[in-house]
This record gives sequence, C-alpha cells and structure tokens, in this order.
Amino acid sequence: MDAHRPPSAVTDRLSTLSIAEKIGQLFVVPLGRHSPNALRLPPDQRTGAVNSDGLGAVVDQLRRYHVGGVCYFPTKPEGDDAGEVAALLAELAAATGGAGLPPVVAVDQEGGTVARLRRGVTSVPSAMALAATGDPESTARAAAIIGAELRAVGFHQDYAPDADVNSNPANPAIGVRSYSSDPDLVAAHVAAAVRGLQGAGIAATAKHFPGHGDTSGDSHLMLPSVDRDADAWAAIDLPPFVAAIGADVAAVMSAHVAVPAADGSGDPATASAAILTGVLRDRLGFTGTVVTDALDMAGARDRLGDGEIAVRAVLAGADQLLMPADLPVAVAAVTEAVSSGRISAARLDAAVGRVLALKHRVGLLTADPTLAPAADAAANAAIAAELAVAGLTVLGDRGWRLPAGRVALVGALGGLENDLLPALRAAGAEVTVVDSGSDPAAVDADLAAAAAADQTIVVSRNATRWPGQRALLAGLAAAGRRYVQLALAGPYDAGLATGATARFLTYGDCAVSRAALLAVLTGAAAGGGRLPVDVPGPDGAIAFARGC
Repeated sequence: MDAHRPPSAVTDRLSTLSIAEKIGQLFVVPLGRHSPNALRLPPDQRTGAVNSDGLGAVVDQLRRYHVGGVCYFPTKPEGDDAGEVAALLAELAAATGGAGLPPVVAVDQEGGTVARLRRGVTSVPSAMALAATGDPESTARAAAIIGAELRAVGFHQDYAPDADVNSNPANPAIGVRSYSSDPDLVAAHVAAAVRGLQGAGIAATAKHFPGHGDTSGDSHLMLPSVDRDADAWAAIDLPPFVAAIGADVAAVMSAHVAVPAADGSGDPATASAAILTGVLRDRLGFTGTVVTDALDMAGARDRLGDGEIAVRAVLAGADQLLMPADLPVAVAAVTEAVSSGRISAARLDAAVGRVLALKHRVGLLTADPTLAPAADAAANAAIAAELAVAGLTVLGDRGWRLPAGRVALVGALGGLENDLLPALRAAGAEVTVVDSGSDPAAVDADLAAAAAADQTIVVSRNATRWPGQRALLAGLAAAGRRYVQLALAGPYDAGLATGATARFLTYGDCAVSRAALLAVLTGAAAGGGRLPVDVPGPDGAIAFARGC
C-alpha cells in the first residue's frame, strides 16, 4: 500500500462534503479566554482586549461554518480544573457529533510556562529545563505524561513541541520554550517529544516553521525577520523540523516571520508558497498537516489583512487556519477565492484531505472514538519532579544553601516568597522582603534592604528584557554587593548577575520547577543540570558556555 495515499475513510468522507463544508474544515476557532497580546505581558503591563468564546458561541460557529477544529484556552482567569475541561469537551463532542464531522480539539501544552491546562494535571518543566538534563529521554518521558493526560481529558492535538533553535538570547517570543541554541540538541529533543506525545495518542505539532529562534521581535506583536543567509538558516533552523518529520510528526505549525533567504517578498512564512510548499513539502518531504500560527497575531494580519492572510495561507500550502481575528471575513474571503478559481478545487481538496487524515489519525472518523484511561497522577508527578531537579542548573557555589542571619529577599518575586519564607525562617533567617517586580522606581528599596542584610537573594525573571530588573543588578554591582541569584525564567539573566556568588537557574516558573528550586536550596536535592545555551555577559562576550 502507498504510505502517502490517504485511507479510504478519508477519501470516502471527503467525497461527501459540499464546498462550504470543505472550506469550514480548514478553520480552527478558539474556545475560552484568549488574546494575541494582552495575556503575554505581566499583569501591570497588559494592554488590549481579552476575548472570551464560550461553548455556545463555538458550537454555533461549528454548525454555521462547518468549522473543522477548536483550540482550547482556559475559560476563567484562574484557569480550569482538568475535570471541568473534560466535561466541557464532552459537551462539545455531544453538541457536534452525529452526522457532522467532530472537530479536532487542540491545545498549547508545551510544558513550563506555556501550559493552558494547569490544574488537575502534572506540572512539567519547560523544554529548556528538560534539555538541561542532558538526556532526550527526559523529554520523551515528559511528553508521554503530557500526552496521556491530554488524551484522558479529551484532547486530540498538542501544539508542541517547539522546534525553534533559540540562537538569539534577546528573543522575546521563544526563550525557554526552545530546547537549546544547538540545532542537533534541539533536533534530538524534538524527535523525542514527538515520540512521547504520539505514543500517548496525541497528534504532535512541530513549530514554528521555518524557525523563530533568531528573531528579536515577537510575532504576536509584529512581523519579525530571520536575517540569516541561506546556508546558515538551513544548517541551524531546519534540522529540528527534519528530525520531527523523521519521527512521523502529525503536523507542522507555520511561523509569522519573514525569511529573506527563502522568500524575498517580505511576507510571513505563513503566506509563502516558497517556504511552506517549496521547502517544507518539496525539500523536506513533509506529507502531514500544516497549521498556521494564530491568524489574529500582528505578524500575520497587519501586512495582509484578515481575509487575504487566510487565502494566501491556503495558497502557500497551509491546511488549517488557526484563529482568524474575524472568522466571517476569513471564511468569506476563502469562499470567494474558491468560487473565482484563485484557490483551485485540487488545492482545496488536498488541504481538506490532510485535515481529515489528521482526524482519522486521532480516531475522529471512527464510529465511536474513545478516551484514554485516566493517567497515574502520583507516578507522573514523581517523574516530573525528578526531571525538574535533574535540569536545575547551578553556576558558581553549588553548595550554597538558604542561610541564617539577616537576609534580604528582593527583585521580581512573583509569589516566590511564599515558597521561600518558611524555609528561610526554619534556617534561622530574619528576612526583609521587597517585591519590586520590574519597576525601576522600586530599585532603591531593594538596594536599601541589601545594604542592611548579611546576605541578599535576588530573584530575576527575564531581566534581559526589563529595565527595572537590570537596574537592580547594576545597582548591586555598583555598590559592590555580593548576592545569590534565583533566575526563574530565561538562563540569560545569569550573564547580568556579575556580583552573584551562585546562580540557580530553573528555566521557568511552573510549580514543579519552583519545587525543585526549593529542594535544592534546602539541601534536599542536588541540581544536576547543565546549560543548553551560551549565556552572554553585559559586554556581549560569552560569560557561561553551553555545558556549564
């Protein structure tokens, strides 16, 4: 049998669909609270509207437009419990079942910071934390946990793993979502993640093709450009996607980035036939489903508009159009393009066929698709805790532990004081707490507390991006203060901490990584991680090399 020929269940179903039904299958709509930009910033920095799409509105879209997919977001600010989500997805399945095509239900559940489902599931470390363990099997184990728990709740697809090579330390969109700055290391972990997710029955999605790792802009807010030459781009950004395809990844997500080396038009890769068809399909041989990154992002819609970006994405080679900002406008634009022949019948059938093949792969074209059995929560939590400790990286004094005496706990605490204060007091410390966040005006209070203390603990969260955090580290250096740094986001903060005697790197602020940090700081565990990226110092020279 031809491995590239679609199963009869796909071709048979495709032959029954009307043009309107085929067009609808291309679209994926959001369920829950979502925003292309407002939810990406700290609470005191947020701007823009947060949209909320409830079950009733989504079911209406599925029925009115024959929509083919749904992307879940939490329905409440505090998040949803896994049991609540399971009930919600069961209602969705019941409302859209019967003679119609059920939607493929997807979610962004990368692990670490990007985890739409947090309550009632296992907290799993970020991609970079897993790479810091030095073993791709760590990633396979973490992905298997995520996949089993998602399948048990009722999901079909995960928009993971992140296959970007984070070669730009200033990248505001990727960071610890990437495994490493080394293409081969990223490739090994991406392949492991694909195996782990798909072994649990979840369709994996390698993103963001053709690579978002060397950008200094965030495609949620703008159209960034990857300005490598063609040879460097092929050598650095493509290997993880080659590895994902080799692992039989179900889907690839396009990036809203311009890549002049592959397409000189300046258009986003999402709208580039040279990239999605010429490179991904023809050069790399990918035969699975191509899904766009969310079309409500500025990197997609600002240049081409809400209707044209949908049409151009289909013409470029995309099969699923994720979250257009204006669904009626996007559907109308694609419908007009099909009617006029701009999108050919063959191109439409090819795209819809791949959507149906994805649904067939996850059991949605069978008479009675079943959920996976409930996951073993205790066993999964133990594995995740082990992985978080194995990836926690200590630079400098590896033997430092929470001290007694007068201690200043300062910086972008973000609630970490609730974890540390009981342990500090148990160690005999008298603690002064100053949670200055990222506010430059609060730095004087931080410095005053440090001046009065015997020891200072500084908490940073992507200090490379926030002037207030950088001002605190610079102020401590100017005063000649020594301190211990707890870096709860990107590892690049370690390069700014020139006065630190020890730097503890968690690669993220999820619950399991915070627990691992506390275990190491109290001597209950020893962090075993090694840097998966080079970390530059304030002058740009490498302060800590990969492998430290």
